[in-house]
Amino acid sequence: MALLPEGGAVKRLLYAVVPVVVTAVFVVIWWAGSASSQSLFFPPLNQILEAFKTNWLSPDFGEIVVPSLWRVGLGLLIGFVLGVAAGAAIGVARRAEPFVKPQLEFMRALPPILVIPPMILVLGTGDAMKIGVIAASAVWPILLATVDGVRSAEPVRQDMARVFGLPALARFRWVILPAAVPHIWSGVRSATPIAFVVMVASEYYSSTNGLGYFLSQTSTSFRLADMWSAVVLLGLLGVAVNSLVAFAGRLLDRKFGEYAHD
Repeated sequence: MALLPEGGAVKRLLYAVVPVVVTAVFVVIWWAGSASSQSLFFPPLNQILEAFKTNWLSPDFGEIVVPSLWRVGLGLLIGFVLGVAAGAAIGVARRAEPFVKPQLEFMRALPPILVIPPMILVLGTGDAMKIGVIAASAVWPILLATVDGVRSAEPVRQDMARVFGLPALARFRWVILPAAVPHIWSGVRSATPIAFVVMVASEYYSSTNGLGYFLSQTSTSFRLADMWSAVVLLGLLGVAVNSLVAFAGRLLDRKFGEYAHD
């Protein structure tokens, strides 16, 4: 009996193995179900994988994918800085909420892709527009999550910090930030898929490189195996980026969270 793994180890093993097994089953079903496909729009999986190998296991990966990832990364960074700064200010200054809440609710309700036309008018069709669109779409989930996080700090702790004479920056670092970190990072995780969607849309109609441009060219020229290979790549990139964001969130929580240790 002593040789059996403990309950926690079994759970961790299941969390690691089950997604792999489910994915493998899905791929097998897709392969078998599409093997005899004669549809122009849904080619067999083996053709998609051949196109994936040709397009993405080659130097084309750097020429097509790296510009898209750079735009997403920079746009998310700008959205993060603006969202945390504005969200922390709104969260701390509770009296300002009635004045800004209608505008925040209005901007949150707008579909992210609707930002593209006005951004094109203001910034043109270059990289500045694409990065600006990504930042403008990512900022709202982060901002609203930051507001909630800042306000989740217990009032008793804040009162105690004031009693002990801690300055405002120290109160933010040791009382407010630990409570806000998980909320802020949940906003980042919500903003990441939005950034990818808006990146593809912004590159689809006004770009000369990137994944959105590749999808536009392959779909309009009916190179549909190539198009599906880009869809598969976007899914894999989404899983990888989401895993990195989750890992970074755990590190930040250890460093700055409520139970942080230096």
